[in-house]
Amino acid sequence: MSNESCTLVPLGSCPASALQLQPDGKTCIIGRSAGASFRLDHQSISRQHASLTFLNGRWAITDLGSRHGTTLNGVSLEARVPMPLRGGDRIGVNPWSLRFDVGQNEGATIVQSSAMDSGGTVIVMAPSKEKSQAQIQLDLLMTSSVSIYAATTEVGIVTEVAKVCVEGTKCERALIVRFLESGVGAGSRMELMGAWPEGSLKNRPVSRTLLSAAAKGKPVRLSEDDSFGEAQSIVGTGVNGAACIPIMMDSSVEAYLYLDHFQGKVNYEEVLSFSQAIGRWTGLSLMKLQRFELESRQRELLEELAAARQVQERMMGATAGNQGDVVWAMCSIPGQVVAGDIFGVHRSPTQLGATVFLGDVSGKGLGPGLLMAAITAHLEAQLSAGIRAEKAICDLSNFVVSRAVSGQFATFVMAEVDAAARKINFFDAGHGYYCVVDRVGNVKQIDVDGGIPIGVVEDFLYETTEIPLAKGDRLILYSDGLAEQRNDEGEMLGPDRVAAALVGSLTCEDDVNRLAELLKAFAKNLKYADDVTIASLMLAGDVT
Repeated sequence: MSNESCTLVPLGSCPASALQLQPDGKTCIIGRSAGASFRLDHQSISRQHASLTFLNGRWAITDLGSRHGTTLNGVSLEARVPMPLRGGDRIGVNPWSLRFDVGQNEGATIVQSSAMDSGGTVIVMAPSKEKSQAQIQLDLLMTSSVSIYAATTEVGIVTEVAKVCVEGTKCERALIVRFLESGVGAGSRMELMGAWPEGSLKNRPVSRTLLSAAAKGKPVRLSEDDSFGEAQSIVGTGVNGAACIPIMMDSSVEAYLYLDHFQGKVNYEEVLSFSQAIGRWTGLSLMKLQRFELESRQRELLEELAAARQVQERMMGATAGNQGDVVWAMCSIPGQVVAGDIFGVHRSPTQLGATVFLGDVSGKGLGPGLLMAAITAHLEAQLSAGIRAEKAICDLSNFVVSRAVSGQFATFVMAEVDAAARKINFFDAGHGYYCVVDRVGNVKQIDVDGGIPIGVVEDFLYETTEIPLAKGDRLILYSDGLAEQRNDEGEMLGPDRVAAALVGSLTCEDDVNRLAELLKAFAKNLKYADDVTIASLMLAGDVT
């Protein structure tokens, strides 16, 4: 999806105005709270119900754990799992529906209004209770219901519907149209979805009066036998009668079945009874088609996530080991979607110390996973060439600036362990999650001169903080997926709970296991919102 603006369009009786969305990185919140970007004041709407976010070149919708849930094309979304959006998608936030429109839909056929809109009487028809129909209509209903429901494309569905409606009535043409913008006024554009006979739209307009009346969700008609005869504007077009049947998807009008004739007379009671049945099948078929398309989209997303997960797992390395005089333990816990966590240990040129790094690329999915791999490869090459950590992290930031997509960055920490001097040269690029545990299990917070995330500003110089490493001291590093995990009450785990869990811990393995158990107990049955990486390191001579 290109970086073009999109529109969130309310459907039916939804009491809101259309909202223009810009791909500027800001999140649009749908909810009941006063601060929501798209506010819907209804008791069934949660304060923060759902969000729309533009990430990695596509829009995605996420249900934020709302009480009554969010649907996409009639399919319920899993809480806090982002789902990619495409133009025309219908978003359900009970009791209303919204449509996600992309750009201006320049390729759509525009149906022009006509002078017939200035006159005529619109009669709103209740569904007919008459069960008697012509045998030919019964036969068509039986055969067409199967072919319509079996169609695998939108064009196939609407073409079959239009053809059947012409065959089953004395109307001369049938059109299926839908509005491209909210509202059905004169300024709203309509898309021609299908017609029978093909090309029958030319030189014969449709009545916006009729379409506007049908927007209320009931079939309507303009009939010469009723008050239609007084509508001279209609008579002037040569139209003898017309009917419009709303095609419903869930509780919203998705499209309109429009029929008319220009010669002879037509019994519009019979037209409505037949076309209503066809319209219901049309709505069901379009919903089925959208569900199939959504399932296909979900499969594509899962394949992307699996590929990203494989990249991430291959780059994370061993869960425990030693490099020079540095020993470590690490665990990587996958979240519900793939993130861009980075962890690595590289032997220093002295063969005694090591450089340890941990980071998190912004965003989720295949894109951040690939950037994570590129960052790891670039950094490993720098360190292998003997470049010190201070210069390596600056070069890495420039590397991300030149290659990442707009708005993409990574938080990062790097610890250059000097085993001989028993100290760490520490660099923080907007990360902030770390502490030291001494040999008796006391937790000490580190005062670090931090900097901005890598990939934000070119040639940024990161400050070095020296951290003394006494015998038995261990440096703990962890990603934001741990500290920012929320429980079922919406509380974040936070650094304070991390520090409390580490009190009394005596080994690297114990550090990692305690924090993994803390995460599990805190989240309970909730899926982890982000990947979690936890690492603990110390000097080999300190192991007792």
